[in-house]
Amino acid sequence: MAGRLLYFYHRILSEHNLEQLKFASPLRIASILIILVICFIILSWAADVIVPLLFSLIFSSMLFPICFRLEKWGCHKGLSAFTAILVAGIITALFLGIVITQLIHLVEQAPQFIRRISELVDKAESYVAQRYHIEKSAQADHVHQQLKKLLDNSSNYFSSTMTFTTNLLTNFVLILLFSFFLLYLRAFFLEFFYKVFASSEKSLIDETLQKIYEVIQNYLLGLLKVICIIGALNSIGLWILGIESPLFFGFLGGLLVIIPYIGILIGSALPVIIAIITKDSYWYAVGVFGVFMFVHILEGNLITPYVVGSKVSINPLVAVFSLLLFGKLWGLAGLILALPVTAICKIIFDTLPGFKAVGFLLGKPRKYHFKRHSILYTKLKSRTNGGSTPITPTE
Repeated sequence: MAGRLLYFYHRILSEHNLEQLKFASPLRIASILIILVICFIILSWAADVIVPLLFSLIFSSMLFPICFRLEKWGCHKGLSAFTAILVAGIITALFLGIVITQLIHLVEQAPQFIRRISELVDKAESYVAQRYHIEKSAQADHVHQQLKKLLDNSSNYFSSTMTFTTNLLTNFVLILLFSFFLLYLRAFFLEFFYKVFASSEKSLIDETLQKIYEVIQNYLLGLLKVICIIGALNSIGLWILGIESPLFFGFLGGLLVIIPYIGILIGSALPVIIAIITKDSYWYAVGVFGVFMFVHILEGNLITPYVVGSKVSINPLVAVFSLLLFGKLWGLAGLILALPVTAICKIIFDTLPGFKAVGFLLGKPRKYHFKRHSILYTKLKSRTNGGSTPITPTE
């Protein structure tokens, strides 16, 4: 098969005189690689500034319709931006306050949680000893030592939680500040793009920025629908199991869907801990994990594909790669920003003449890419059989 394809490939090249293909010069390729390395170094070094700026870009895009509506009603541009930021900031702050309060409550219950885990280990050892007549192993003693060490360090976990809370609040205030200036000075920044790309038509710049805005808006709208659906399903499952605060933990798990693939798994950790602490049977924890796994399967295979759809049109391989790359660069924040930032980069690459191939690579495959035989193979076979009808990608 490989020999036949190679023969067909050389035959097409000879028919169309394509033996001498022109590729980019090594100097250009080396320059691009060096620029990419420098960009990633800067992105990693300036993460404390770049990450809040990217979050504020998404946040301001979400608030732009509110700001624009207030301006149409006659409000001053600065007042409209401030009002939109203030309302969104208060709502977000209330939600973060509830989350932080619950986290502090869980940290305070850490000794109780560790004791329950120790009891579980003791029960498992006793069962194995009675069932299989095996004495307690050295590994079990090691587990008890580690649990005792965790119990002794529970005060350190509280201080770490407070430090995390302080950093979160600082970044939150910075995001609100950036978002206000992005909304208030948006005409100024638009003229800046006109001056930077003076050789390009203004209509092309406007169209590109509009596409970026639509991608962010559509992504956020689809994500909001997914969060509501998953939050409702999680809450119903937790309520049936009798877990305390089912709405909070259910919608917290739904909100963590913003971290693709692993967010809902992280969201299941807190209700599992609550089930271990508050319930007499450990099967409740297993049930909670089962509920979240069931919802996770629905989310990955049914909810997200049909609700979000092609609003962020990047292919799955690039999505996984971007998650790994941005997660390596910026940690948890990188996992949240990976998909929207990659979608924005795709729009920019689609616009730039020299990078359209990169934009194509980032995009989703089309239907003809999933046919039994690829277009290239079909063309080669058609020419070998004496066919002369060209095959286009739409076929």
